[in-house]
Amino acid sequence: MQIQSPTQFISAAFLVFCACALPAWSQNALQPPTAEITAAEQSITEPALRAHIRFLADDLLEGRGPGSRGDELAQHYIAAQFESLGLKPAAPGGGWFQPVPLVGVTAHVPPTLKFTWEGQTGAVGAALRGGPPAEPNSAKKSLELKRHDDYVFASGKPQPRVMVENAEIVFVGYGIQAPEYQWDDFKGADLKGKILLVMNNDPADDPQLFGGKKRLYYGRWDYKYASAARQGAAGAIIIHTTPSAGYPFQVVQTSWSGEEFELAETTGPRLEMRGWMTEDASKRLVALAGKDLDQL
Repeated sequence: MQIQSPTQFISAAFLVFCACALPAWSQNALQPPTAEITAAEQSITEPALRAHIRFLADDLLEGRGPGSRGDELAQHYIAAQFESLGLKPAAPGGGWFQPVPLVGVTAHVPPTLKFTWEGQTGAVGAALRGGPPAEPNSAKKSLELKRHDDYVFASGKPQPRVMVENAEIVFVGYGIQAPEYQWDDFKGADLKGKILLVMNNDPADDPQLFGGKKRLYYGRWDYKYASAARQGAAGAIIIHTTPSAGYPFQVVQTSWSGEEFELAETTGPRLEMRGWMTEDASKRLVALAGKDLDQL
């Protein structure tokens, strides 16, 4: 991969719980609850909730991963509990389960990645030293980062082989387009086929923008990837910091490794790769192009 450095940039089944309308009594505090509401309140107790949670969270269910034996056990347990409450199944065919086709993707990411930067040196350096301008010389620098320690990448498409080679890295701030806030981090730049380096979360300094410190959808990692895909980018790397994410990089290392699942019929623009990078590695990557990440 290469770093671009122009002026503005550095280069299965589911059970669905439905929320019902509030009963009339809850809208009028002076009206006493009905017998049904009283019975429900008496039956929802801490021991009853703990019993369900204890079973569903037990190691015997092996994490309840989609399509796993533990997942199937959890489905049948919940369906049995629904039936014991007198609920009626509403899935197609009159059953409790609605099949949802999923695709499992396990990414095999290279153990190291090499980034290179090529630029001109000489004339600017000589001018800064106060001497006569020298002839520009071509300079090449490189940086090697390690998988798991510095970055965690995943495939952006459910296909046997995905490759990104010699793509330019472009820093795009938060990667947000929000017309209601007159905010556009892309500003019409041609980002097709490039890898976007994106800040996590959304701007939090101004309470009038993006809900202040409240995280909006613009700040979520899935928005970042979808936003990059709409630009025609080949991939996106989110810069991880514990304050902006709300959790340490270890969470990324564990949750973005192994098999991942998505709907089999997902449509729309897709990235070739999705990734996370530590703040330290991101700073070294940006410094490779002679920039400062904090200043950007």
